[in-house]
Amino acid sequence: MQNRCHRQRQAAERPSAPPPAPIVPLRAEEPPVRRWPHPIQPDLPQPDLHYVCCTLAYQNQLLADIKALLETIAQDTSENCK
Repeated sequence: MQNRCHRQRQAAERPSAPPPAPIVPLRAEEPPVRRWPHPIQPDLPQPDLHYVCCTLAYQNQLLADIKALLETIAQDTSENCK
């Protein structure tokens, strides 16, 4: 019982905690927004870019043809193996 009473005395002797500090919202300054001007009308493609676009379109068509041929070859070989 003596230990219990001793604990109560220590709690009463402790000074109370100071009140919490007021919360101040921090305002981080954002960097300035940089805006680049956009052209009003889109530029027409340059001849070199037009050539590249046409070449890529042709290459895509060739790849599609090769894929179709490989699929038919795969079907034919699977039928012949059976």
